[in-house]
Amino acid sequence: MMRALVLAALLLPLVSAGTEPHAVVLLYHHVDDSTPASTSVSPQVFEQHLDWLEEHDYEVWPLERLVYAFVDGAEETPNRVVAITFDDGFESVYAQAWPMLEKRGWPFAVFVNSDAVDAGHSPYMDWKQLEELASAGVTIANHSASHGHLIARAKDENRRAWKKRVAQDIERGRRRMADETGSDSRLFAYPYGEASKALEALVKKNHDHAFSQSSGAVGPHTDRYLIPRFAMAGTHAGMERFAQAVRSRALPVSGLRLRPAGDGVRTAVDSVELRLEKGGYDRSQLACYSAGGQALDVYDDGKSGVVVNMDEQGRPGRNRINCTAPSTSGGGVFYWFSHQWVQDEVRD
Repeated sequence: MMRALVLAALLLPLVSAGTEPHAVVLLYHHVDDSTPASTSVSPQVFEQHLDWLEEHDYEVWPLERLVYAFVDGAEETPNRVVAITFDDGFESVYAQAWPMLEKRGWPFAVFVNSDAVDAGHSPYMDWKQLEELASAGVTIANHSASHGHLIARAKDENRRAWKKRVAQDIERGRRRMADETGSDSRLFAYPYGEASKALEALVKKNHDHAFSQSSGAVGPHTDRYLIPRFAMAGTHAGMERFAQAVRSRALPVSGLRLRPAGDGVRTAVDSVELRLEKGGYDRSQLACYSAGGQALDVYDDGKSGVVVNMDEQGRPGRNRINCTAPSTSGGGVFYWFSHQWVQDEVRD
């Protein structure tokens, strides 16, 4: 009997590690050789990504199905599943990405900022192309009308005026998309991945889920209005990084608090407090990094609390922490969590 109990204890980490429901949402912008590297993958690299998914038996789900399954727990889910998204609605999605995905019968979603399409700006798709995609079953969803820095107030703008302006911006984007393509998706992607609780409250009025640009997998503890996506572009689109991202698991963060408290465009962050749930990861090897790649000091209380000290690594503009921990089952699989905020001033 004792031997059986010891054997069960030894086997438990291997059984539980990595078995939590998980999925990955991929984010692309341009699929083009001639567009800025920071937001682009070449058609050749994109094809390599799709080939890898096919060769490794991944299922590609419609974005709506994935979020309702993984975030809302609507259905049983496989171990290998991804969704593919594109932000902004660039013409290369229509000309380059769509034929590759259509050949495989794989779904995808495009988040559109409608003002650029209305203005006929290049290199965006036009409404006719977007309607064609929608008619073929592609998800066309809201990325706001203006693609502005929605969390920030304009000069001399009070909170009430900000709420009115941004609410109208979000609604204009949704209505233009519906009018031109017939799509009334209840998904939203924050421009630049910039989110706040105040902005989230406005998005909630007509959207069920919202997507950031923070890296990480989707899991049971994922915030439905801060769903992470792995951005694929430039040096971050190499096959080694792609495979690591797709194979990642969601670090089970069930609570987050920035110190000092703040929302939207805010002062510098001194520390980030995380509430961690149990899972198949090696907590002793949890490591966190700043947006600039600097290793950050992590204090673990051994229970559920983790404090990540920013060590004055904040900088004006977008900041983030990236936290990872290896799976207890090995195999180079990492549990991943990222959070972004915007800082408006230089620390003294």
